Amino acid sequence: MPEAIVNALKPIIRPLFSWAVLKPAIAFLLPRQTVVQAFGRDHPKHRPFPPETFPTPEIKHMPPFDGPFQYLEGETYTTHDIFSTVVEGVLVEPGNGVVLTSSRKVIAESLYPHMDDITIYGALLNKSFLKRRMFEQPVQDISGYASLYQGLPNGYYHKFIDLVPRCALLCQPEYAEIDNIQLLYADPVSETESFLVPKLVPKNVTLTKVQPGRLYRIEKLILPTFLTQFGSGYLPQAYIQRLREAVLPQRPPTKDKRIYISRAQSASGLKKRHIVNEAELIAALKPLGFGTYELEDYSLEEKISLFYDAEIVVGAYGGGLTHVLFSDHVKILELQVMAKTQTYYYYLAKALGHDYRFWFSNKANNRENFEVDIPEILQLLEGWC
Repeated sequence: MPEAIVNALKPIIRPLFSWAVLKPAIAFLLPRQTVVQAFGRDHPKHRPFPPETFPTPEIKHMPPFDGPFQYLEGETYTTHDIFSTVVEGVLVEPGNGVVLTSSRKVIAESLYPHMDDITIYGALLNKSFLKRRMFEQPVQDISGYASLYQGLPNGYYHKFIDLVPRCALLCQPEYAEIDNIQLLYADPVSETESFLVPKLVPKNVTLTKVQPGRLYRIEKLILPTFLTQFGSGYLPQAYIQRLREAVLPQRPPTKDKRIYISRAQSASGLKKRHIVNEAELIAALKPLGFGTYELEDYSLEEKISLFYDAEIVVGAYGGGLTHVLFSDHVKILELQVMAKTQTYYYYLAKALGHDYRFWFSNKANNRENFEVDIPEILQLLEGWC
C-alpha cells in the first residue's frame, strides 16, 4: 500500500479500532479501580513532589501530536498527581508491576498514566496474564512492608524515566521508621536498574528477587505511582536534582562534546529508526565538530560521563537521547521518524532546561527506517555551531 495512503488511514483506523474493539475488551477483561474506589476517599496518600506547571510555546510550531499523546497538547503542561500509599492484602504480578485488589481488579495507579489502549492490549490482554489475574493462586505471601518499581512499558527509555524513578518515593519520611521494606524485582534486570536503584533507595530497603509471571500476596504494599505520564518525559525537579547528585561526575562538565547518536547497531537488519543516508549525514556533521557514537559500545557510567560533557546532541528518536538526563543545559536536535510528534524527549528537555529543536520525516509509524534532509539539518544547527 502506498505510504501516503497509510499515513492518511492510520489516524482514522487506530481510534476506530480502539473504540470498537480495545476499550470494550479492556473494560471487561481488565476491570480497574482507583485507590480511592478500592480503599476509600480518606485513604492516606503521601505526595513528595508538588505540582509543576510550565509553558509549552514550541507546541504550536510542531506537527500534530501522535494520537495517544494528543491529551498533552496545550499552551502549558502540568504534572499529574504523584504519590505513594500503603495498601494491604493486595496481589502483585512482578513481571509487569500490575497490582490487584483482593477481588482481582487492577489498581489503576499501578499502570502508567494515560497508557493507550493498544499498548495495554499488547502488554496485558494475553492468555497467560488473564489466566493469572482470574484464576491463579498466590505462590507466596510476603509479610511486612514491600514495594515495587518495575512495570510497563519497560524499554530502555522507560526504565530510566518511568520505572526506576518510582524508587524515590520510598525516601519519604513516612517510611523512615519502617525496619525493612522489601523492594521486589524480577529478572531480567538491566544495567540501568543495577546501577541506579541502589543509589536511589533509602538504607531500610532490601532488594528481594521474586519470580516473573507469578502472583504474590503482599501484607502491606507501598504502592508508588509513576513520576511521568505516557508520552511525557517530564520528571519533577526535586527528583532530577537527587539523581544528578547521586550519579554525575564530581567535576565541572567540559561541554566540549558534539555528539551524533548512531543507531547502526540497534537497527541492524531491522526497520527500526535507522537513518538510511546516515553516512552522508555523518560526513556533513564532521566538519562541525561532531563525533559519531554507537552507545551500545559504552557502559552506563561511560555514557553518563560522555553526555555530562556534551554541548550539542543530535540523534533519531530513540533510547540514546535518554542520556541528555545527565547533560548540563545541552542543545538537542531530535530527528523524528513520523509526520506526527512523538513527545517524550520534548518534555524531558523541558524538565531539564535544555534547548530543543526538531526535524520530522513523514513515515506512518515510529519504527520505520527513514531518510533525513541534510541541508535542513544543517540549517537547524545554525547558531549552535
